[in-house]
Amino acid sequence: MTNHEHERAIDLITQSGAEDIASADAAWLESHLATCAECSEYVALTESTGQLLRSVAVTASPALVATTQARLRARATYLQEQRSRVVLIAISFCIGAMSSALSAWLWWRFGGWVAQHVGLSSAIVAPGILLFLLLPAIVIAGLMLAFPHPIFEGSLMLALAREHEGEKR
Repeated sequence: MTNHEHERAIDLITQSGAEDIASADAAWLESHLATCAECSEYVALTESTGQLLRSVAVTASPALVATTQARLRARATYLQEQRSRVVLIAISFCIGAMSSALSAWLWWRFGGWVAQHVGLSSAIVAPGILLFLLLPAIVIAGLMLAFPHPIFEGSLMLALAREHEGEKR
């Protein structure tokens, strides 16, 4: 027998434990195992190893379970805060964009009217438009800094502190 046949048989034996194999491959494997003592021994060792692994009970310690649960809660809290933050940022962006567009349009109209009635050049009106485009975004950013939303602070830090206290115990 060639080395290629043994490799194919070992691949099929390994696959048969985890997934279904084609009927043609199963028939070929059965005929190969009937004639090859080495591959038959490999099947017997694989099955005995699987039975040995299934006979041993694996349990997690209570400390590991508690730590894992605390980390999962902290991660869930973090992901929830991220989603909330994205929504708030999107809303702030939309409000800022709309107010910027509105103020730019109003300034354009008002600036044109002032420039026409007072006799100012358009070189003064253009920087004013830029200022009024940026002004709403600056005001919103200042308000967000002055009055931070409580979800950004606190709950994630408390969850992480609880997790850290659990590790110290």
